[in-house]
Amino acid sequence: MSTLETIITPKNVDLTNCDQEQIQYAGAIQPHGAMLVLREPELRILQASQNTGELLGIPAEELARTNLRRLFNEEQLDGIRVRLRLENLERAPIHVARTRLSGRDFDVLAHRYDQVLILELEARPEVADVPVLDLYSDLRGAISKLQATTGLQSFFDLAAQQVRAFTGFDRVMVYKFMEDHSGWVRSEALADGMQPYLGLHYPPSDIPAPARRLFSLTWVRHQPDLAYIPVPMLPENNPVTGGPLDMSYAFLRSVSIMYIDYLKNMGTRSSMVMTLLKNGELWGLIACHHHTGPKHVPYEVRVASEFLAHMVSMMMTAKEDLENYEYRTKLKSTQTKMVENVSRHADFVAGFLEDTPNLLDFVKADGAAISVNGRITPMGSTPSQTEIQQIVTWLSTAMDRHVFATDSLSAHFPEAAAFKDRCAGLLALRFSKANDDFLLWFRPEIIETVNWAGDPHKPVDISDDGQRLLPRTSFALWKETVRLKSSPWSDVELEAAKELRAALLELVLSRAEELGRLYADLERSHAELDSFAYVASHDLKEPLRGIHNYADILREDYADKLDEEGNAKLATMSRLSQRMNDLLDSLLEYSRLGQAKFAKTEVDLNGVVSEALDLLQFRIRTEAVTIRIPRLLPIIKGDQMRLVEVFTNLISNAIKYNDKAAKEVEIGFEEPALTGQPVLFVRDNGIGIREKHYDEIFQIFRRLHARDEFGGGSGAGLTITQKIIDRQGGRIWVKSNTGQGTTFYFTLGQDSASKVKA
Repeated sequence: MSTLETIITPKNVDLTNCDQEQIQYAGAIQPHGAMLVLREPELRILQASQNTGELLGIPAEELARTNLRRLFNEEQLDGIRVRLRLENLERAPIHVARTRLSGRDFDVLAHRYDQVLILELEARPEVADVPVLDLYSDLRGAISKLQATTGLQSFFDLAAQQVRAFTGFDRVMVYKFMEDHSGWVRSEALADGMQPYLGLHYPPSDIPAPARRLFSLTWVRHQPDLAYIPVPMLPENNPVTGGPLDMSYAFLRSVSIMYIDYLKNMGTRSSMVMTLLKNGELWGLIACHHHTGPKHVPYEVRVASEFLAHMVSMMMTAKEDLENYEYRTKLKSTQTKMVENVSRHADFVAGFLEDTPNLLDFVKADGAAISVNGRITPMGSTPSQTEIQQIVTWLSTAMDRHVFATDSLSAHFPEAAAFKDRCAGLLALRFSKANDDFLLWFRPEIIETVNWAGDPHKPVDISDDGQRLLPRTSFALWKETVRLKSSPWSDVELEAAKELRAALLELVLSRAEELGRLYADLERSHAELDSFAYVASHDLKEPLRGIHNYADILREDYADKLDEEGNAKLATMSRLSQRMNDLLDSLLEYSRLGQAKFAKTEVDLNGVVSEALDLLQFRIRTEAVTIRIPRLLPIIKGDQMRLVEVFTNLISNAIKYNDKAAKEVEIGFEEPALTGQPVLFVRDNGIGIREKHYDEIFQIFRRLHARDEFGGGSGAGLTITQKIIDRQGGRIWVKSNTGQGTTFYFTLGQDSASKVKA
């Protein structure tokens, strides 16, 4: 335990620290029973409550370190041993015996926890004979009536009435915990003349976190007389663990002094609380208060009440489902149709917004939006595009679940207060974490009045000495106007959102599998095409070479025997076969690139460009081209030989497609972005390219000019350049102004991060 936890005592506990109070380590019990802490299997008594002398006739000092035989005869002890052996005593106490000791009747309950066996001997109240058959009959009748109710409110009203009829308490409330842990009295049954608490809200501090935790562990807690004086344990600590005994599951555990004072301030003398769980989580309580005096509820009645609480917990979920059946069915139908619509569209956005039903036809909301790949599309009454982007940016880091819902977005994201009239409440569904893709629904602010039992902002009073904060004494009606909140999202809507996300993920996975198959087919076809192009171009070169050679031989040996037309046709045959050979060389080079392995080493681009310029030296000198490299180029990772080919092709094209008298070529790079990739470029002042041809120029054998214009060529240079860059994980693109010049930009992939040469 922390220092703060260990210093909290009945003398100093107040509302500043009760959320840290370790109430399971009470160190004391209520006086209507005795507690023994035993070591098994010898059943040696390690601890005893200090009231054993009064209740059991043997002082605690005498019981400590003795055996259970000191209390029970052999017949009683044998019966207890049998129950200890047969029952599951982990945590929840089990009734193991009813016995008479020192002239009084006791119910004996046992459970194992904190490495020991805890035995509770609860003295039976003087009027405790409850006919079991009558109790069973009453319980059966109560359950039948609860099952027959049709509305959820009627169900809770009847549950409160039946528990009150069972137990005889003055007041029985069905108390629901809200999302912020405040409480709301949903239903109430009370004696005549009592002030009703129905509909009142209570702040979270009224039932702090430690109390909520213990309520979630056990079904029934009972304090017969809140005016009791706690009975300490002897010795104070658990001898096995060396620390205070953990009484989380003990019926007799002494309750927090803050809780007792709180109940006393309400005029309560006796209480019993039963837990209501929904899907294993604490939903609320059935709280029973008695104001006219102490009230000890017999064990049998508590067991019946516990069973009734079990049944209410189970039935309320079914009742709620039945009450929401029509809305749930509508949501399911809408979800199915929306997913069908989306499956017919390549674009998710179109499927959600263009077809019927659309995103706004799903849950009840005034506005909705979809954010996919950074593109936001709203519909209905929504915040602005900029405001929605702010929400998406916040959700991408703040959202730790697949579905997020709140009826007060500004409580989580203060900036939302600026657009409360369109989005006070938000339901968000993330269906792609990688891209931060969301479906969003918006609800506007609804101003409402909440009735509190006292001022929730002043849940304390100050002690007479001014040193301690005490539970408040006023529970008078206090009205609060609540702003910045929308109507809440129901459990049905949250479940529907989760189901929609699951359906979308299934669709996405199905599409991914289909794309995977298509990609595999494409890769296989691409490999087959590369192989075919290689074989075809390689095998075609031999007969083509023969045709070209024979044409040349005929021109040399038979020129005098052929007329002018015949010689011209042979010359055309020779020229066309040579062009065909050039095309096959380009095709062969292109196909080799698909099968070749690319190196990934550090490459100094200054050396690469120098080598490319050496290869083009004759053309550069002949055409008086000015080459400008404004600054040193970076060192990157790539394949040096292939990069020489890239720069050779780009510089060659820059020279070739230039009609200026003073030809200029600039080679450089732009600073790396966040990715660390330099953007390299080759820029000229040549003829330029129209924007409509930007894609065409990268198609193999595609030329924008006549075959013999600008020096001819196969039309494969840019295609080969693009493939080299693609194979290294980069991309190439062009920007141009017709008649003024062209710039080719390219990158070389994620792992090509550069460093500038000093």
